[in-house]
Amino acid sequence: MLKTRSLLIAAVCLAVLPGCSRQARIARDGACRYQVVLSADAAPAEVTAASELAKYIGQITGGTPAVVKDTEAPVSSREIVVGRTSRDIPRVAACRDTLGGEGFAILWDGPRAFVTGSGENDGRGTLYGAYEFIRDMGCEFYASDTETVPSDPSLRMPRRDRVEKPVFEYRDVYWSAVWDKEISTKLHRNGNLAGQLPKEFGGGVFYAGPRFVHSFVSLVSQEEYFDTHPEYFSEIDGKRTGRYLYSQLCMTNEDVFQIALKKVRGWLEENPDARIVSVSQNDSFVIESYCTCPSCKAIIDEEGAPMGPMLRFVNRIADSLKVDHPEVAVDLLAYQYSVTPPSKTVPRDNVIVRYCTGGCNGHSIAECPNNAVARQNIENWHRICNRIYVWDYTTNFAQYLCPFPNFYTLKDNINFFKDNGVKGVFEQGMYQGGVSGEFGELRAYVLAKLLWNPSLDTDALIDGFMGAYYGAGAPKVREYFDWMHRTVAEDGRHFNLIINCADLYRDLISDEDLARIDTVWQDAVAACETDSKEQKHVRAAQMSWRFYKRMASRGEWADEAGRAEQERLFNKDCNELGITRLSEGAGIPWVEF
Repeated sequence: MLKTRSLLIAAVCLAVLPGCSRQARIARDGACRYQVVLSADAAPAEVTAASELAKYIGQITGGTPAVVKDTEAPVSSREIVVGRTSRDIPRVAACRDTLGGEGFAILWDGPRAFVTGSGENDGRGTLYGAYEFIRDMGCEFYASDTETVPSDPSLRMPRRDRVEKPVFEYRDVYWSAVWDKEISTKLHRNGNLAGQLPKEFGGGVFYAGPRFVHSFVSLVSQEEYFDTHPEYFSEIDGKRTGRYLYSQLCMTNEDVFQIALKKVRGWLEENPDARIVSVSQNDSFVIESYCTCPSCKAIIDEEGAPMGPMLRFVNRIADSLKVDHPEVAVDLLAYQYSVTPPSKTVPRDNVIVRYCTGGCNGHSIAECPNNAVARQNIENWHRICNRIYVWDYTTNFAQYLCPFPNFYTLKDNINFFKDNGVKGVFEQGMYQGGVSGEFGELRAYVLAKLLWNPSLDTDALIDGFMGAYYGAGAPKVREYFDWMHRTVAEDGRHFNLIINCADLYRDLISDEDLARIDTVWQDAVAACETDSKEQKHVRAAQMSWRFYKRMASRGEWADEAGRAEQERLFNKDCNELGITRLSEGAGIPWVEF
């Protein structure tokens, strides 16, 4: 009797306790047992979610489920219900109300599954949930040309509830590697700067107007106004200047305010779905490009920071917009001269301060003394601002192909942002298109995953990516990757976002190291099937090592007489592999071959 009672209790636990090893049999012998259900008036992203679920179930099992509307098919005990439908059960409806704009829930009711978001943002959260459901079936998405899809004609999967919300409301990985709309959405990137996220792929965060940053030039342009109104622009050393990239706007000129406000209102009328508008300083080749006319200078002195006049200006814009655009936020930069918060004025609730990092890329913001200014500024902004975005730099803009061993700072920095109340992160890298040639595809993947969930393990992300992306060459690529990171880390060397490759590695790589790493790369290439996708990926990553030898005049580049031919071969291979950029300002020359 006691044994029977124990078995009964165990059976009850298996039936009701969350996290138990209950499973749903999705298919048997290649025949799918499920249907996918969505609302008759589903949002575009929910339609995509349903079709993607059906597609990947078909690829995994060989049997593609039917996609049906909730008004046209009877309720089945085996179905995946997508988004808000007439088949909601109370637990799903209650959970949906907690998800915010982009969270998702995967909830099981016996063998039935519900995949849903809040319904906001055109069903973006539901689409994220669909891709996580697909991951739960054993898939992973690494790059636009690389994903893993298992083969299992009799697929079973755990009936495991999942409810997730992103840590950051705005997540933009500004690497061209993830601009394709599908991989972008699969990695839950919602930044829409490249304009590649249509509503059927969830849309994204986008700004009204022609610029999402450095918008002064579009609000009050030098070309239009300087000749007749030089007083609209910066007074520097007692003289007004309208030279672009050397000047800003006068923040205390009332005409400038009225012109800017009218322009912003026009942008919002043209982009009624936009929820952010940029009122932010121009980029500049000189740090002190801000206005120092008597009225601006008085505020700077009062506030103890050049940000003072600009924040007061932007607060006025935000106050004016709040009346008829209460859903819109005004974004300004804390950049170059404006990184330090003012001592008196605080941002309005509908103002976003976008802080631009800098300093050392080799060590975390939280710990490196070279990052002390950024650390203190972000902490100080956190004390007065409830909506901080960060513009973070994650590559060497002077030499895109320079080996840039910063992978182990990425997670530390993202967690520092989270701990200091940052709501959005923009991770800038190689953005002009083409293949990176310096682990850009890997870096973009790791960044996107960490921006959704900063607790993920960086090494596990790297291992998974490399195994899929480099195939049989992955162990040797990882050997090089680890050696490069370890070599720089053990030296304690600092490096920033604009550095010469030869300088970064000076006195770190011996002749023995050089010969050994050459062999590592040769073995990585040879391990892959000739001309396979994986071998091309390995060869593209190898270009970074070849670039180091080029810049340091080592190995095959040491012979001055042969440099011209080596350069031709280098450019030829870059052309063949789709690597298009040497730096932010220079492309790879084209070689006929």
